[in-house]
Amino acid sequence: MSGLFLGIRHVINLIGEADDGTVFGQSLVLFGHLGLSLAFIGLFEAQGKRNGLLGNLGMLLSLIGTTCVTAVVFVEIAGASGVNVRPIFDEGVPSIIYTVGPLFFVLGMILVGISVMKEGVLPRMGGLSLIVGTLVFALATFIPYAEGIITVIGGAITGIGFVWLGGYLLSANGKRELTNQTKMSAII
Repeated sequence: MSGLFLGIRHVINLIGEADDGTVFGQSLVLFGHLGLSLAFIGLFEAQGKRNGLLGNLGMLLSLIGTTCVTAVVFVEIAGASGVNVRPIFDEGVPSIIYTVGPLFFVLGMILVGISVMKEGVLPRMGGLSLIVGTLVFALATFIPYAEGIITVIGGAITGIGFVWLGGYLLSANGKRELTNQTKMSAII
């Protein structure tokens, strides 16, 4: 669901008139990031002991980053509804939340994607989608004249990755594979 929320949000905010996005679009981001906290834990748990350094670091950075982004988006919802939130960002929110949080999120997403591809427990294409989508999304900050469309493309690719991985975990094959892996881990 988080992947769908984040992908749809960027389309809604691109169409919306306001510079701060729309209340509905920003609310989708809020619920998407809240859900990502659970999604990252689920992906981490699905890979189990095979996470290694990349998976562990990716999980940590992703959770810290998505928590910070969730706090920022919560304030941005008020901005989208017309409230002047500039003082909050200029004086009220510690810069680590506003600047380092999203950076941790991006780095964590890339590491989680690499871990998914490297370990082979989950579909590799889902991990690749997380990496490519995150890189495309991050690229948007360097191309301001096309930022809106690039974030839509990056958000869609990332959303596809989360939907792909979540769909696999909910599928019969995914459940069977993970059950077998858990049994093997117990034996070892």
